[in-house]
Amino acid sequence: MKQKFFDFNLIKTEWNIFSIIATITGFVLAITGVPNNWNIAILIAFIILFIIIYIGIFCYYKFWCNHIELKIGKVDLNIKIGDIFNENGLKVIPVNEYFDTQADDVIISQNTLHGKYIKEYLKYNDLNSLNSKIEESLLNYEFEENPHRLNGKKKRYPIGTTININDYILTALTKFDDKNNAYLSMQEYLKFLNDFWNEINRIHSGRVINVPVIGTGISRINPVLSQQEYLEQIIWSLKTSSLITSRSKINIIIYNNDKGNISFSKLKNRFKK
Repeated sequence: MKQKFFDFNLIKTEWNIFSIIATITGFVLAITGVPNNWNIAILIAFIILFIIIYIGIFCYYKFWCNHIELKIGKVDLNIKIGDIFNENGLKVIPVNEYFDTQADDVIISQNTLHGKYIKEYLKYNDLNSLNSKIEESLLNYEFEENPHRLNGKKKRYPIGTTININDYILTALTKFDDKNNAYLSMQEYLKFLNDFWNEINRIHSGRVINVPVIGTGISRINPVLSQQEYLEQIIWSLKTSSLITSRSKINIIIYNNDKGNISFSKLKNRFKK
């Protein structure tokens, strides 16, 4: 994980643990009594203990911590390292505004979650059935026709349009330019997050929702944020959404290759109650 050795977040965690130990020890010593010539030895022991605990906390967050749990309103939020396709529950897949299914590295890159989802679907089904399910799910949504688009679908849906197909939630995150390059402004991204959580509140029905770190795959969001900042923005948006009034469980999934960009200790201290 991303973790500096000298970190104020670690010091805060350390102090919470150490203050409990110091309080208990002080209470015991006050009852039993301490010879005056032990004062320096006790002080040195406390300093050594403080250092050992700090190193232990650092090693935990740097090498061993693979998830943290937060309580956001009535939402149990679990931020974890994993693969979203291996998780139980509903899996959120950000797609483009056309809900394209052409994973050919021209319309959709096969390395994106959108492309991987299509390949996952095609293991057991055909592309026509996927397109039929998408069209059926979008029947009641407004759209604009784009007859000038040369490749891909022609119907363009508003950012934030969200549908549920089997164990997956497809949500329109990105716009496409004439060359099928994905882009989104920061204002549109923030509005998307608000609309997205409201849609999740409508869909989840008590089921576990698995969410990627939405936005990190779009190179044309301006200004560009770090993965840590995207993750924090997702959590902040959850805190202000209607979903927090509904008992639900959300997993935010971080891929193993990206864990070096995330500080769990910072998240734990920033969003703890």
